[in-house]
Amino acid sequence: MNYKKIYLFVIVIGVTLLATSSVSRAQFGGEDGRESIAVVLIPGVLEAIEWTFKSSGREILFASIDAEIYRAKTDEHETTITAAEEGGCEDEGGPGLFYIEVIGQDSVVLCSADRPAPPPGWMRDPRMACGLPPTKGQNTYTLRVGLKAPTEEEPQEYYPFALNVSLRGIAPAGGNIWSAISRSRNRFSE
Repeated sequence: MNYKKIYLFVIVIGVTLLATSSVSRAQFGGEDGRESIAVVLIPGVLEAIEWTFKSSGREILFASIDAEIYRAKTDEHETTITAAEEGGCEDEGGPGLFYIEVIGQDSVVLCSADRPAPPPGWMRDPRMACGLPPTKGQNTYTLRVGLKAPTEEEPQEYYPFALNVSLRGIAPAGGNIWSAISRSRNRFSE
């Protein structure tokens, strides 16, 4: 029996299954290995929240919000507890409800994201990839998530969502793939 061929066949099938499942997850929920935070913003009370993190640069902060798709059923009513606001036209992208910002030294906004435009992006929650430049030593950054001014006639009492984050080192070009994978693991998971 040729064990090398069987071993190779099993590896090829395994890699194919992993790649297929990774693509499916990426289409619906972002990259693997991210960490999630449950957050509630309240209009007029808590309209933005901030977290700090440190980086010496050469990293990418990925942040995305999952909010639009959730529904709640209370008593006899089913309502969307968070939703993108109505309005806007497809070419402009329409208004969004949430925004994400990365703030660096001296309160400078380095990156920001809200609902992507043009279509089909405008129907999605914000997603951001923020490259952090190399620095001398560790710098402190702030990740802020907030509500834009609601335009709904009857704003909701609160807006719950999941903030998904990962901070990954930029992999070296070429060389050993395992070194690249190791460099690009989510630092927030360590």
